[in-house]
Amino acid sequence: CGVVLGVTVHILDIQRRRHSTTTTMEDDIEDLANEDKITGYVHSIDSFTAVDGAGIRCIFFLQSCHKRCVFCCNVDSTDAALARADASTPTPLGRRMRVRECVDIVRRNLDYYKASGGGVTLSGGECLLQPEFARAVCRGVRALGVSASIDTAGAGTDKEWNRVLPHVDCVLLCLKSAFVDRYVAITGTSVEEFELSRRFLRACEAHGTPTWLRFVLMTNPRNDERFAAYATDSEEELVELARVAKSHACVLGIELLPYHRLGVFKFQELELDYALEGMATPTGEDIERAKSILTSQGVRVMC
Repeated sequence: CGVVLGVTVHILDIQRRRHSTTTTMEDDIEDLANEDKITGYVHSIDSFTAVDGAGIRCIFFLQSCHKRCVFCCNVDSTDAALARADASTPTPLGRRMRVRECVDIVRRNLDYYKASGGGVTLSGGECLLQPEFARAVCRGVRALGVSASIDTAGAGTDKEWNRVLPHVDCVLLCLKSAFVDRYVAITGTSVEEFELSRRFLRACEAHGTPTWLRFVLMTNPRNDERFAAYATDSEEELVELARVAKSHACVLGIELLPYHRLGVFKFQELELDYALEGMATPTGEDIERAKSILTSQGVRVMC
């Protein structure tokens, strides 16, 4: 979903899962035959970070996302940025990479990833818009003995998820909002996209994939009409979010991500409107209040 906080530290108390029983011999033969043909578009790479999963991780930010989230800090990896590209833009789609190139990058720091219980996270943009590439990278890095996580808002089809999720150790799912109207306002998409995110969560449960729900906390202390449609800190919102979490056995808890302005300059560079101009970042008191509401509902919270 493109929200990355440098102060967030994940303690994911999960063991890596092996899916030999869900991968057929035909799948393996197909993958070996097509290994050199699978490529994807990568926006950027952070090869040494302690966010977006357990331990020290390498994050591949994949290019493309159909959403126009108002708080996005990687808007340059979305289709909105692509629409601004012209013939003078060297790599509007990002860097085209082979799966084995990505795996080789991970191999360079493999000792650090293994020693810390870390691994690789595919983020974006929206990594599930490149499902075969995501699947192949996850398979490749897990073969090295490290975990594979995906940071997503939910995209794709059941058929694609059935191929990707068996090779994923943890899903970081950004829900945007527990209510459809606010979800549509925040993402600039549709009711169908809201339903898609819920269907993806059900797919995670069906596959038994450990999942953290990520939630961007936005406040509106001055009751500014410009931000009324986006604020996510109401008790009603948080109680409903907790209900969603508790209704899916795969959900380990909720990660609160306080709204920040780290990506504003990218909107400016791309000459894109920034809908949250003037919105305040949540205070420590705001965060504690939201955490208290969620934990009172019996949900584990990380922030």
